[in-house]
Amino acid sequence: RLFVLLSALLLLLVAADKPAASTLKGMVEKIEAGEFDNNFFDGGVLARKPKTDTQAAGGCMLDKVGAIVQENGVASFANDLQVDLAACCTKGVQRDCFADLGEAYALLAEVSAQQTDADAAAPKIAALILKAVEKRIKKKDSKKAFRYLFGKCPD
Repeated sequence: RLFVLLSALLLLLVAADKPAASTLKGMVEKIEAGEFDNNFFDGGVLARKPKTDTQAAGGCMLDKVGAIVQENGVASFANDLQVDLAACCTKGVQRDCFADLGEAYALLAEVSAQQTDADAAAPKIAALILKAVEKRIKKKDSKKAFRYLFGKCPD
């Protein structure tokens, strides 16, 4: 049993990302410099292949909303979520991405630093990311399993 437990712990340590940068721009710079892997991933949330990098970025962001809502991502893996969210800004217009996701990333950084309660911050983080998604893709562009999220967080 001890061997199984230690093996599982080692796997978690190897799989987890090293500490993310404190700012979204700083994290994207680290990804682009090769200090972190580019974990850009749209999670298969789009109904069809994206036509533009902006749509691809929207799919990546929607995948992160799914991770927050469906997997309790803010409480369970905030640091990895920071790295993965920053990877979404490696496609599309970066300045728009920084403007749209900067606050969500900052809140994730506060959770990672144990300065903010994960359960309290998660809904706001998800809402901020979802607003960024809705600027990049339409509800009909997502798979049916994700369409219920659209429009859930009006201004």
